[in-house]
Amino acid sequence: MNESGYSFVETILSVVIVMLLCTTLIPISYTMKSTLYNKKLEVIAAETAYEGLKRFRYLQQTEGTKTIENVDYQWSMNGHGICVSFLNTRELRKKCIQLTGVVDE
Repeated sequence: MNESGYSFVETILSVVIVMLLCTTLIPISYTMKSTLYNKKLEVIAAETAYEGLKRFRYLQQTEGTKTIENVDYQWSMNGHGICVSFLNTRELRKKCIQLTGVVDE
């Protein structure tokens, strides 16, 4: 038989393939985006710690705040190193870097 158009089976198969792609790609892309954003915040916190150490060394400033992309990074010096606090997507994070270079999460 020579039919012009798609059969019901082909239509159902196409819909199943599209649904399968959507249900797998959307959660994966969301997870990747969230992970990348969190890593970006961690890098900015490390940069803030470095700049805080420079301010402590040259200006004897022991604490400060830096705002990047509507996120406040608050750094403070303690006896053993520098700590940076910032609000992650879900929680308040505190990253401490000792003067020896050891990172405490």
